[in-house]
Amino acid sequence: MHIDINDEVNIDEVIEFATERHRGQLRSDGQEYITHPLRVSDIVSKYKPSQNANILRAGAILHDVLEDTYTSYRELQDRFGEVIASLVMEVTSSTFMPKLVGKQIYLAHKMQYMSSYALIIKLADRLDNISDLKGLKPEKIKKTFYDTIYMINYIENKRILTDAQSNLVEAIRAKLSDINKQYHFASGSLVSDSDLDQDEL
Repeated sequence: MHIDINDEVNIDEVIEFATERHRGQLRSDGQEYITHPLRVSDIVSKYKPSQNANILRAGAILHDVLEDTYTSYRELQDRFGEVIASLVMEVTSSTFMPKLVGKQIYLAHKMQYMSSYALIIKLADRLDNISDLKGLKPEKIKKTFYDTIYMINYIENKRILTDAQSNLVEAIRAKLSDINKQYHFASGSLVSDSDLDQDEL
């Protein structure tokens, strides 16, 4: 079934597909993995009301299937169409570039050049990830904290954000502030020019 940007999306079918592909995978807190992409979909719906809302929701629900399951791009394309498959591909991380340049820099640069819809999904993904830290070791929480600061500072400096993207960034900053109050990782402002003092790719 091919879906173009103006076609209806069967969200129940998307959820069923993602649930089957993520079956057996767990989050760090022990919950079934599918709970994460479903939350990301809810965040996307909250921050980006759109006539293409179901396209965005489908991309959010499927955002990890290429990276974390045996699903192929061609399968997504054949089943859900080029638009959704391309969105999922955009938010899927390379298997080797993060090892080459570091995940923090890789993701920040990737987010700089994403399409508007893909960036909405990626920011929603980041917001959910920093809101769900149960089961993570303190050193992992700290790395996620500083990686997130770098990413949002970088994209705010490198691209013009839409209102929806800016609102998501504000929500991410608010969550970072809550994390910092609990763990005391950083003093003062969470925005620093030193956070951007990284070599370009």
